[in-house]
Amino acid sequence: MTGRLAGEAIRKIVSGINVSGIELVVVELPIPVAAMMSDTYLEKELPRHMDVLGNVDLVIVPGYTSGDLTRISELIGKPVVKGVKYMYDIPLMIKAISNGIELSPRMPADDVVRLYRAERDKEVLRGLREKASTQYYFTIGDRYKIYVSPVYPIIIHEVYTGYDACTLDDIVKKSEKALLDGADIVVVGFPHNAPVDIIEEVVAEVKKRLGRPIGVDVEDVNALLKAAEAGADVLMSLSYSKIMMLDNVSPISDKGVVLIPDHSIHGEDKLSSLVEAYKLAVEKGLSKIIVDPVLDPPLSGLASSLERYRAARRLFPHTPLLMGVGNVTELIDADSVGVNAILASIGVEIGVEAYLTTEASVKTRGSTRELRRALDMCLIARNESRPPKDLSINLLLLKDKRRKSIGTRQRGIILYARERRSSGIDPKGVFKIYVDHDAGNIIVEHYRLGELEPDYTIIGNDPYAILSEITGGQLASKPEHYFYLGYELSKAYVALKTGKEYVQEEDLFEDT
Repeated sequence: MTGRLAGEAIRKIVSGINVSGIELVVVELPIPVAAMMSDTYLEKELPRHMDVLGNVDLVIVPGYTSGDLTRISELIGKPVVKGVKYMYDIPLMIKAISNGIELSPRMPADDVVRLYRAERDKEVLRGLREKASTQYYFTIGDRYKIYVSPVYPIIIHEVYTGYDACTLDDIVKKSEKALLDGADIVVVGFPHNAPVDIIEEVVAEVKKRLGRPIGVDVEDVNALLKAAEAGADVLMSLSYSKIMMLDNVSPISDKGVVLIPDHSIHGEDKLSSLVEAYKLAVEKGLSKIIVDPVLDPPLSGLASSLERYRAARRLFPHTPLLMGVGNVTELIDADSVGVNAILASIGVEIGVEAYLTTEASVKTRGSTRELRRALDMCLIARNESRPPKDLSINLLLLKDKRRKSIGTRQRGIILYARERRSSGIDPKGVFKIYVDHDAGNIIVEHYRLGELEPDYTIIGNDPYAILSEITGGQLASKPEHYFYLGYELSKAYVALKTGKEYVQEEDLFEDT
């Protein structure tokens, strides 16, 4: 059922749907806008169309229809349910019906389909995590164990200290956020000249505060051993030459070790170097081995390194592989969300079990969360032998999958807005607006005219709530000022959600 304005467009959409066992009939009701329908309206109108409805099994009305349609179903003797809110989602709704999903007389089909898909996806991921706890290569950690499994990959997040410019509290704070965002293990990276006693202290304290397995990444072999004694559970970047320096591996025999090719090796020889490192590690008694074929940056060997991963998978069928996605996200000026999505899909297709990521720059802020979401998408898709699309999880941050708007006709007096007009200073004062990405808040300061210090600071992450405080405190008086605040707070909110940097009165997005 639809209204007059949308009838033609919906017929066009329906004509392209071909689902076995389902025949679709479009009925236009004498109402201009379909979204204006209500249960009261339908109760009066539907009985007038029984010549058509008498031959159908299910009556679907627009998702925006208000009220409970149960009584109408009883009235006409046919189930009457709410469809989707947006016409371009009708094909997805019909597909859901063909798969046995029952629509509701109270809830729009968008919600029914979304909830069904979300529960199904959650169940798939829950099952994969449970399976990973029984089918795994080995575990990392003592009290809190991380299962390294081919079933459900792990994420390792590296926090680079630059030890003299990064406090212990900073490291812990970044580590805690990484764990909340989906990381399984945090690796603390140190510069080559970091004092060993500092490394030991940081490793011991970070592990104590986190209560989770942690790793260490440092060039010096002696420092690696000391870090292991201090509690590090994973030792990064062990090459053949480094393993040769280890006279006694007993202090690290129960630790996870990540093997890499020697730094002096390039091109196709990297894989041979990795094989030699693996053989030596096994010979010396190391068993919790993760192999890192090294993902090279874009235009510096990325394509070749992906081939190396495929070859490594064949050479090490029963040894977990690690992919350092940060080598790509940090070295390309593109939004990390799409880069993480494509690298996760490549990694899952190859069969990579561990992913190393960083958030060393502003542009990669949120990469851990993006990577976890990307991996979950790909794992569900792999489980169902389908592409990673049409799931309850997605990484569509700046674009939408389906159209929600419809074309509108120009009506009334047409005004073309071309010029910005200044409304002058509000006598109530001015505002400064900031975004605190670390805390996840928008900060608004109010200044009385001529004052250098704010008299109010409003903190929150909901523009409506912030505006309510401004209104309640009568901190602005001019309608134009409220429009300005709404516009700037919307920009700040988008920046907070997307990870963009917000600067008051500057465009959020550059022209491309």
